[in-house]
Amino acid sequence: MTTPNQDRSRSTVKSKTIPSPLTQQCLHLHHPDQKFSKEAVDLTSELLRLFVLEARRRAAIEAECEAGIADYDIEGNSNPPSAGHDTEQSGQKDNRVVLIRPDHIAKIAAELLMDLS
Repeated sequence: MTTPNQDRSRSTVKSKTIPSPLTQQCLHLHHPDQKFSKEAVDLTSELLRLFVLEARRRAAIEAECEAGIADYDIEGNSNPPSAGHDTEQSGQKDNRVVLIRPDHIAKIAAELLMDLS
């Protein structure tokens, strides 16, 4: 059984969808004379949402690597903290925030496009 607090936290984890009118505009840029069904627009919105989430995840890993605080291996799997950086013993969480810059996105763009093509 879940508490109301757990239900609220689960609902905030789900990412927002990309608005259908924005997706339609994007589709019409490439296919100006084409008509699209609602289902096609909805599926394209979901694909764009997943693409953006993956780009954000990869850019965050790139930013963390650049900042020297990454706990990820090449595949993006979590690694245990190295000796000297273990904050569990002191009871503190490592809550460092790293800014994702456009150059981080540029570094991951080619690989992301190749993976999803």
